[in-house]
Amino acid sequence: MADGVAITAGSGTTIATDDAGASGHVQIVKLALSADGSATALTADNTNGLLVDVSRITGALPAGTAMIGKVDISDGVNDAVVDVSATDAESATTAALVTNARLKVWNGATWDRQRGYASTQKGTQQTAAQTGLAVWTPAAGKAVVITSLQIQSYGTTAGTAIVWFGGAADTAYNRGTDFALFDGEFAPSATNKPGVFVTFPTPVRGTNDFVLRLTTTNAQSITVSVWGYEI
Repeated sequence: MADGVAITAGSGTTIATDDAGASGHVQIVKLALSADGSATALTADNTNGLLVDVSRITGALPAGTAMIGKVDISDGVNDAVVDVSATDAESATTAALVTNARLKVWNGATWDRQRGYASTQKGTQQTAAQTGLAVWTPAAGKAVVITSLQIQSYGTTAGTAIVWFGGAADTAYNRGTDFALFDGEFAPSATNKPGVFVTFPTPVRGTNDFVLRLTTTNAQSITVSVWGYEI
């Protein structure tokens, strides 16, 4: 049978319409599958409207489980992903929209999380000259991150105190080469006990497996306390 059916007004099958008054009747039409010879209506209802299978959209949604609400934001060059489980050493190649309030610090190659309540305190008190004394040795593969440092001199012997990062077997401090958190001199007396306390604007991160060390030039009485964490 050829497509198309002639309808003669006033006879034949009744056609569903909406009376639009002076504008006349508007015919009501159901959507059906486009396959030739098919009269199967497309699924729709008054609550949800026409059902659309978004998983069939190509190039717009990622592979796998696709759902409205999980979106990829891009400026046309760089993607921004939602970060719900932050880790250390996160790549900088993809921008992240971080959920909740978290601070991260650039370590020179990747991003590390800053800690707050989880900080650890380490310290030592010495009266003899020290050469690279280990103040904080991290767990294997970890790096020490320092948030605050306190050095208190007591007694009456003056001398230089250096708190620095050195390798596992490196105890000799080289000024200008090794990474020092503090390199200064104290001159205590019977009436003056100098000290220093600093909270770093951003945490100071050592290299993985590097030890936080203390070097003093004389048999001076000194207390060193540090706060931070390992990553």
